[in-house]
Order: sequence, then structure tokens, then C-alpha cells
Amino acid sequence: MQASISMTTSVNSVQRAASRQLAMRPASARPASSRRAGPVKVQALFGFFKPSEKETIAEVSTQFDRWNAALQTKDPKKVAALYAKDGVLLPSVSNRVRTSPGEIEEYFSNFLQLQPFGKIDDANVRLLAEDTAINSGVYTFDLVKDGKPAKVQARYSFTYKRLDDGQWYIVDHHSSGMPELVADNDLEEVAMQFDRWNASLQTLDPAQVAAMYAPTAVLLPTVSNKVRTTPAEIQNYFVNFVQLKPFGKIDESNVRMLAKDLAINSGVYTFALTKNGSVFNVQARFSFTYMKIDGEWLIIDHHSSAMPETEEKMMAEVSKQFDRWNSALQTRDPAKVAALYAPGGVLLPTVSNKVRTTREEIEDYFSTFLTLKPRGVINQANVRLLDTETAINSGIYSFALVVEGEPTTVQARYSFTYKKIDNEWLIVDHHSSGMPERIEKKLEAAKKA
Repeated sequence: MQASISMTTSVNSVQRAASRQLAMRPASARPASSRRAGPVKVQALFGFFKPSEKETIAEVSTQFDRWNAALQTKDPKKVAALYAKDGVLLPSVSNRVRTSPGEIEEYFSNFLQLQPFGKIDDANVRLLAEDTAINSGVYTFDLVKDGKPAKVQARYSFTYKRLDDGQWYIVDHHSSGMPELVADNDLEEVAMQFDRWNASLQTLDPAQVAAMYAPTAVLLPTVSNKVRTTPAEIQNYFVNFVQLKPFGKIDESNVRMLAKDLAINSGVYTFALTKNGSVFNVQARFSFTYMKIDGEWLIIDHHSSAMPETEEKMMAEVSKQFDRWNSALQTRDPAKVAALYAPGGVLLPTVSNKVRTTREEIEDYFSTFLTLKPRGVINQANVRLLDTETAINSGIYSFALVVEGEPTTVQARYSFTYKKIDNEWLIVDHHSSGMPERIEKKLEAAKKA
């Protein structure tokens, strides 16, 4: 039978309860020691622990992990089952006190839609009696709101009672927002400023975008080395940027209040851009620093930078395309080589004046070239990203060939221009030419002869 408890227990009754040994208590399935992000401070009301009390403290300390694991099931019934039948829930974001299992389950039906994952930042576990304990402190939840990740910190108090089945149940759970932040600042209001800025981009009016920045704001844009420090310079940057018809979305956001009217939002965003009629995505890191001026949040600092690891990964991908092309040469199948060229790809080969502009013409060229059993190696490469889906690799390569049964080596200059189409890098332009100084020497020798 689940019994309710009083929140006030006299010191004498607690001392009497704590003096009783629990060594004969059945060793029911006790949770293993849990992981906790923050420090856990434990104490008995009279300053010392008996071995059974230490075990009880360890059990109580694991109850948050048990409750958090229930959240991960996304099943409100499983969460509500951790509360005593007469348990009370005072949630962070609802004025309504929940006093029945049905009401508690109903609350979690909504809360679980945010995909919460909690961790304790600061825990304080205390024994109030043999079978009564409290854990209070600060916890943080990772949530997903409107498709965007967010973090929310709050204060908590869990009061637990161990009932006749040997399990700990929550008899009182009080959760409240951090008062200093709640009283002075609204994190959601700051988070909404990106949507406001993004909406101004949709107007394609650089003046409207620049109006989101404070008069002394600084802009460090993704694709320009110039630091913009005046309203005119910021507006000038967006004259070009809005031509790409940018539409942004936040992938990861971290909003913090620095003072009552000062906040920062930093993380990762992605823009859908349109260039030459094609839509492509660009991901970047961002930091917006906002100040509330005359009741309006304005950007005082905006720093946007390319994803360094993404750029390195793309460079490595592009560098590997030559090896892919060279492997196709080893198959001696001209169709497989030609398949690496994009529809509409152009080939300007080393030893033919004819510019090849169709798949058939490119395949025809390799039908002859492959009879030389070519095996290529790059001597010098210069890889550059033109945007997230276009790259160029130019330099010098050498081919080991077999000409009339005799092995020989030929060196040439190359430029491969690649375009990512349906997530595959294809050659849109391949220009190969003989080494000009060597050709000039041959011409001079022929003239002298």
C-alpha cells in the first residue's frame, strides 16, 4: 500500500528511525551506480552514516537516471508509473498542480513531444527517514522545439518514499525555472531574432536586412575578408548576398543571456542558395550578439564562418576523384571512363585538336587512348572549392604508356572541374595539354635540322 508522507519530520523521529539497522532488509534489485554530470552532496541529519544508510543514499542517487530513462521511452505511462499514487507534480512550465496519476501522465504526454534528455548539474541527496529521501538541485534538459535543438536549465526537488514493494517512488516533484533568467530575460525572444533576420532576407531588400543591425554593429561575413563596421558597409554586403535568394535554418543553437538586455546566440546554420538557376546548400558557423535598444533586439556583432572540418572533408573528396578516374582507365573500358563525366561535360584532350562535348565523343576518345594502357600519377595538384558543390583540381600529371610495345612516360598539364550531381562528383570540364617548354624545344630542334 502506498502511503503519503508529511514534508516535515521531527528530528527526534528521524533519529529514532535512523538508529534502526536495516541489515536484514531483503537485497531487492538495486540500480547500479549512475553517471551524474554534477557533484552529489549527501548528508544525514545527525552527521554520520551507517553502512545501510550509505546504500540507501546510493539507491536514491540513481532514481533520477531511472526517471530520465523512462523519459527516453517516450511513453507517458512509464514516466507516471514512477510517481506514488498520491504523488504531486509541480512542473516548470505549467501553473497547474498535478495530484493524480492521470494528471501526471497527461502532463508528460505533452512534455515528451519535446524529446527531453536530462542531466543533473548539481545534486543534493538527503535522508529524512529510513524510507524517505529528497534530492534537490539543478538539472538541464536537451529538448527539440520546432525541429531545433535547445537547452533548458531548471531547479528541481524530488522527494522519494520507499514503499512495501521495495521500490522508490516520487511523492513530490517540484520543478521551476531559473529565477534570475526568468525574471530578467526571455531566451525564447532572443532565439526568435534569427527568424526575424531570416524573414528580412526573404524580402531581398538589403536595406531591410541592414536595419536589423545596430548603428555601431560589426559584420564578419562568411565569404568576404572585409570586416563591415558601418550600416552602409553592411547593406552593401547584403546587396550581393540577397541575389542568391538565401533561406536559412538553424541546425544547432546556443542562446545565453549576458546581461538583462544583452544576449548571444551561437551555433551552426544552413542556407539554401540559388546560383545560375541551381539550388545548393551551404553550412556555416554563426555568432549573433544582440542588444535590446529602445525595446528592440538589434544585432551588435555577427560573425559567420565556413565549417572547417566540412571544407577539409570536401577537399579530400575532390582529391580522390583523380584516383577514381585513373582506376576507370585500368578497366580498359571507355564506357566506364566516360561515365565519370557529367552530362554536357567537355573534354579537351592532350593529343587531339577536337573538343569533345558529348558522352559519345568522350567515349570515342578513350577507345583509342586506352589502347596505350595508361596509368596516371599526379606530380602536382592544386585543389580548390568554388562552392559546396563545385571544385577544381589543376596541376601536372604523368602517364606510363605502352607505345608500339615499348614503355614510355608522358607528362602533361591538367585541369579537372567537378560538380556534385546527385551526391556524386562528376567531371564537367577536363582540359589536358602537353608541357609547353618541351614542345618549344622540339620545334627549335626541328628548325635547326
